[in-house]
Amino acid sequence: MAVLVAACAAIGVTASAATATTPGATLVLPQETHQLDALYEDALREGGKVVLWSGGDAPDQMDGFKATFERRFPGVQLDVLVDLSKFHDIRIDQELAAGRLTPDVAMLQTTFDFDKWKKAGVLMNYKPVGFAQQKAGYADPDGAFVTAWNYAFVPTYARSLRLYQRPQRLADFDRRPLKGRLVLPWPHDDDAVLYVFDKIEKAFGTGYLQALAAQRPRFYRGTAVPSRLVGRSPSLLGNLTGYPLFAKGPSRHLISTTEPFIVWNQRAAIFKAAQRPAGAKLLMSYLGSAEFQSTYNGWRARGDVGEAPGLPPLESLNNVDVHDFTRWMSDRANVARLREHMADIFGPVTGESPLRDPHLIRVLGLTPDRIVAPPAPSTPPY
Repeated sequence: MAVLVAACAAIGVTASAATATTPGATLVLPQETHQLDALYEDALREGGKVVLWSGGDAPDQMDGFKATFERRFPGVQLDVLVDLSKFHDIRIDQELAAGRLTPDVAMLQTTFDFDKWKKAGVLMNYKPVGFAQQKAGYADPDGAFVTAWNYAFVPTYARSLRLYQRPQRLADFDRRPLKGRLVLPWPHDDDAVLYVFDKIEKAFGTGYLQALAAQRPRFYRGTAVPSRLVGRSPSLLGNLTGYPLFAKGPSRHLISTTEPFIVWNQRAAIFKAAQRPAGAKLLMSYLGSAEFQSTYNGWRARGDVGEAPGLPPLESLNNVDVHDFTRWMSDRANVARLREHMADIFGPVTGESPLRDPHLIRVLGLTPDRIVAPPAPSTPPY
């Protein structure tokens, strides 16, 4: 049986200064503050704006960061467009080819893009505040890109389940009371979800996936809606790709120390063609600062600020390799083969992009006016 680690990820109290090991406290380093102040003045002189294209599958996923950034740096506007990384990178390639570029900074799941863009010479080599404290392998040695933070997917289940009903391992999601009551993202619509299902198949066999498909789970595009729906109905009791970030709500999550789950570096970079390079440098440096990293409520990019309260250090988990997803994604032929394989098991992906589907937007508690992502590019992803 897997050993489970409870994870609440609540930020806790905030202090103006603390040690890196103080749970839930903001770590402010005076030297970094001076650097941020200088970059802030540069950004104001430049015009006080920076444009970020961020990968995600819900339009409000960067609202909190945008508000925090603009509150920290009054007069600097952060324009954020959230869309699927596999759409953002296509548009970026098209704009680079056309000689015009909208985003100053890209922060995407598609890690292979950053290696491609570095090789093409379109990324700015910039070592922001906190660069030297990035964990091993998290940043390009030349500063072409860094890791903003780590994202993760973990199994979740309804908080309403009684103690004896709660799953202790992945195999329990194919048993009652969760059997036939799962809500999932399409396994082959997103590479990170595909990675999870690939690891599950390697660990438990194709028969496990076939049994899962036979349950006829409720499928949605994107991970945000399935995560939100777990526990909101007696027919929606479990999900395999939830978020280990929320302490409250109708669902709980489990973090296994023996079974596979995904954690990956969300890379960020400035383009040489950035229209607002000073604003971009401020954004990247704030992302890398101890001030921000010590309050991020997930797994962090810096090695000197500890982890969010309740999250075990990634280095303590032998079943997780944060760089494995990056290596896995780089083999695009294998990824394409796996998408076809999962389609054979689960059927074709259906539905509109989760950033443009009014029904899914309402499930998230938002109104359709939050739909700002452009239509999907005509060029197929990847």
